[in-house]
Amino acid sequence: MRFRLFFPFLLLFSVNISACKCNGKPTLKSSFENADFVFIGEIYDVTEIPSGFKTAQNILSKVKINKLYKSNDFNEFYQHNATLFGSPLHSCDILFTQKGKYLIFAFAEQDTGLLYSDQCFIQKKLDELSPAELKELEFLSNRYKKLSESSDLSNHVELTDLIVEDFNQSDRKVNEQKREISTLTQQNNRYKMIIYISVFVIIMLLIALILLRRKSRH
Repeated sequence: MRFRLFFPFLLLFSVNISACKCNGKPTLKSSFENADFVFIGEIYDVTEIPSGFKTAQNILSKVKINKLYKSNDFNEFYQHNATLFGSPLHSCDILFTQKGKYLIFAFAEQDTGLLYSDQCFIQKKLDELSPAELKELEFLSNRYKKLSESSDLSNHVELTDLIVEDFNQSDRKVNEQKREISTLTQQNNRYKMIIYISVFVIIMLLIALILLRRKSRH
């Protein structure tokens, strides 16, 4: 009897928390809106470099840009070639270890000039994209370009939800801090729920014990 009562109580604490937290399931639209760069590119060279932690290797992936959908106003950068950086020490980084053509959503790292992508973006090989997804990309790209052209940056005109934060706000540290805040918020909500349920279970157990004692006296 006691085992049955405590078993669900113990299950409440077997919470499996993944290493990388995203704000909801990524979609093509959300990935496009949040990325600095969106393009179809061909990874033609992959280099492993030491990370400083035994067998863990950082990855540098050289990519030829075939079609650019979004460049976030960096008109002179990353028009033809770019280098993607990924580290297994960053839980959200995507490591492009295989050559081939991909649809890539990426951030720009201000300090190094490298691009990096994470698992909160949809990442697909080119041959995995459906005609409908390619059509949606064209639509998002055209709308983004029109909004960018009509904006007056000198007056800081606020655009619609397609316009994301500026380059300084796209730094890896800022993105990691935002993700950590989101993760802590989710964990706090989860812990609150666990505490509420735990208190409820304890109260029910106490009531059950009181009732059992009363019955035993009679």
